Amino acid sequence: MEDTMTEAVYLFVVGDFADNITDVLRMRLDGNGCPVHTVSFNAKAEKTILALKHVSFLTAGRFHAFAEISIFVDELCDSSGNKAGCEASEFSTELPGGVPPGCGVREDVYLVWREKEEALQIKNQIQGILTELFPPESKSEADSWCGCASEACLSSRQWLEEFGLKAQKLTIYDALASCAFRHSDGVVDMKSTPDKSLQSDAETGKKLINAKYCSRFVHMRWKDGSVVHVYVTAEECRQYEEKMLKALGALQRRMEWLRGGSRALFGNVLEDRVYLLLDTSESMRRHLPWLKEKAYQLIEEQLCQKQKVNMLGFGTHVTPWRDKLTEVSSQLLVSAQHWIDKLQGGGSTNTLGALAWALGDEGTQAVYLLTDGRPDQPAKDILEQVRRWSPVPVHTISFNCDDHDANSFLYGLSQQTGGRFISYFTDAQEEPTPERPYENEDLQLLKTEVEEGQKALENVLGLRAQCILLDTFHHGTSDTNQRPCHGPQLQSLQGGQREQKCKRIKSARCAAQTKSSLLRLLSSSGTTDARAPLHSSTVPKQGWLLPESLELFQSNADKQMQVLHKLGVTLDENRDKKKKKKKRKPKEFLGMSTAEWLKANSLVAKRLTILDAVAPAAIAHDAKYVPMLEKHVYSKVFNEVLHLVHISQGGTQKQTLINPLAVNLEHYKSRLSKVLQVYERRLNLIAWRALPQEEKDKFGGEPVAFREHRGALLDVLERLGWPVAQEELSALEEQIHTGHGFLQQAAELQGVAGQAARDAQSTTNSSHKETLPKNQRENPKRPLDSLRGQKVVARSEASGVYHSGIARKCLPGKRVKVDFSSGACEVVPLCDVLTVGGCGPCPPLAVADYVLVATGTEDLGDHFLPGVVIATPRRLEAADKLFTILKYSNKEVHAVRNKVIKISHTRYQATCFRLRQLQLTRNSNNLFMAKCDWLAESDQ
Repeated sequence: MEDTMTEAVYLFVVGDFADNITDVLRMRLDGNGCPVHTVSFNAKAEKTILALKHVSFLTAGRFHAFAEISIFVDELCDSSGNKAGCEASEFSTELPGGVPPGCGVREDVYLVWREKEEALQIKNQIQGILTELFPPESKSEADSWCGCASEACLSSRQWLEEFGLKAQKLTIYDALASCAFRHSDGVVDMKSTPDKSLQSDAETGKKLINAKYCSRFVHMRWKDGSVVHVYVTAEECRQYEEKMLKALGALQRRMEWLRGGSRALFGNVLEDRVYLLLDTSESMRRHLPWLKEKAYQLIEEQLCQKQKVNMLGFGTHVTPWRDKLTEVSSQLLVSAQHWIDKLQGGGSTNTLGALAWALGDEGTQAVYLLTDGRPDQPAKDILEQVRRWSPVPVHTISFNCDDHDANSFLYGLSQQTGGRFISYFTDAQEEPTPERPYENEDLQLLKTEVEEGQKALENVLGLRAQCILLDTFHHGTSDTNQRPCHGPQLQSLQGGQREQKCKRIKSARCAAQTKSSLLRLLSSSGTTDARAPLHSSTVPKQGWLLPESLELFQSNADKQMQVLHKLGVTLDENRDKKKKKKKRKPKEFLGMSTAEWLKANSLVAKRLTILDAVAPAAIAHDAKYVPMLEKHVYSKVFNEVLHLVHISQGGTQKQTLINPLAVNLEHYKSRLSKVLQVYERRLNLIAWRALPQEEKDKFGGEPVAFREHRGALLDVLERLGWPVAQEELSALEEQIHTGHGFLQQAAELQGVAGQAARDAQSTTNSSHKETLPKNQRENPKRPLDSLRGQKVVARSEASGVYHSGIARKCLPGKRVKVDFSSGACEVVPLCDVLTVGGCGPCPPLAVADYVLVATGTEDLGDHFLPGVVIATPRRLEAADKLFTILKYSNKEVHAVRNKVIKISHTRYQATCFRLRQLQLTRNSNNLFMAKCDWLAESDQ
């Protein structure tokens, strides 16, 4: 401060200082013109921070405070359960520190923040002026939702709302609204003849009378349940048919578009910021090459047009491409393709971990989840966790999954989050079956729309056919029974002109219909509700009609049948012809070689191996290397649930845990038996067709089973010079033999599953027996011995120090029987036993920690003495791994970490006290023995 050349002083203070130093600084710096910038490091007292801030204020300097972050970790208590012996250790992390409490906001930060706020205010004012001068164009709801007017930006549900049958007014009720009118009826009083035995007036009765014109029009049920009459003209029918065929064509093109490219597997990606989750578990290993090609196609067709994307591969662990959503660019898409190319299959299915990563990103708009089986976690837990996160649609893709529970989980997840469900199989089976009840949601909506459109078109054509039949019936009778002419144009005509006009209209209406055209119209209309009056057998089933109306419409149906009989046509004949058409039996495609045929129909291609059957209930079980133990260990978590272990025959000998109770083996056996029958039929046909007629006659002229006459058939084929390749027969025989082996393995697994179920039932029964009185219990349940067979360090009563050994069993009264490494066996109190090795805790050691350090020889085993850590290894030197420990006897020793056990301060004091007591006892005994020897010598 006395140097005149000094421009500024930086005062760096570590920790806190006394109060008198504060007064000295104020006195010295009062009136000083040189600025003093103060820095506080790890100050805990608030008065220190206030004093330094006051010094900076007096000299027009700046103040800065910094504190190192420390984390407190509670150590696990010892095995005695004494919480008083548990302590907490403090160690600093490598993370940067922060501002300590009480220092307030830094001046530099406040100035920058104030400047930023002023800039934001100016920006908002400029944007307000621009908005007033140039108002933005209004966007429609569809444009605001997807950002474009293309149909590719719409889901199937939204596309149908804009281009479906209802939007184009092509439903049957919209089409017939202009040519339909209400049915008219009423109740009238009818006079009837009274009883002849009584002289009275005519009896009055109520009767429902239908309008006279109702017998000349076709009827149908309207959408509100009422009865209406319709008359469909040829022009209306033709126009409706053209519009409907055009709409159905658009629906078919939309379905083909969704079945092509990447949309066949992933669907139509609508959102702009999406996550793609790919299952890379063990069951997906063989499908990964095909899946990678589809992922490349997805990037080129859809993801390249999005704003931000990210991809995750999940097996046992989650492997992200990026930490969060990334802006789409050509370079990043190439990087994504390289990342996809490096994906490898293996492990289980950690679905919850992948969803947590994707839904934890704040900018996520949608998640596309592709998997082929059940998740590792329970489905209810995953659905509950997803319900708590942000409402983001999760579109689920079931890939080659026949598991009903897995498909139910994926379908429920998509419905809960507002997403879409897609079911995809590589064998291209699109129609739902009892084995595959779920469908692609986008395609199912379009299929339903197509079916409704076809049904509506058939209804309209059927109504048109009925109108023609009723017209033909009435026009063929006398003039009094013909349909009257109505309408404003005909009412203005008088006399003969009116009758001539009606005749011309009637002749023109019926002239265009011939026998062939009428038959075509009837056949194209199909079997619909609108044609029900054509069949008297179906009329009584229409319970929505009144009896009087039903009688009237039955007469209309009889009129239509009369017209058909005059034309020489009956609908029953047409149906009989359709029924008489023989169903062609599926031909065995023998033109293809067996090797090519097996590429798509082998047991592996159809996923009918025993490993495919148990894949939904199997978990890869690999050994994990634990550096602290310097060995590979296997987890025992699944031992109680997964009863079987499958060991691969390769050099790696990988283990897979299997739960046979979770596999529907009976269903698998039935599917496998059907496929084996196909193999045997093909084998029989190939061998039989290769034989000449004279050889066939030797076998009776009828095809025989190849496996039953294998020796004779092979001799004949060998004598004929092998007209069929022997490799084809061998390949089919190998598939049949392998399939029967799988059936045998499935039967054995069923036996194991039955035994496991019986064992579980017996365990349940034993648990019920525990509730009975003691005199009624047959086999009381033994308590679980958690220490049995574990490596421990226990205090010996003889020596007073801790020795290594193995716990044999727990005894009543909180005692443990321990076999020490020296060969001795003692009963030790439970509070003097410490478990070591295995998965036990190994907390870090710091200076002044209390420990037990191992010393001893190989023949006698290790014994542990209490001590205090006075030096730890230097972290910068890799070779330094020794801790320096001061034993209770004031001797220093050096030991590695696995020879040191951390203990509490209470245990350290108790151990030292016992050792000192034992030493005093030994010293007094030695003194007594020496005195006895001296007395004996003096007596002599």
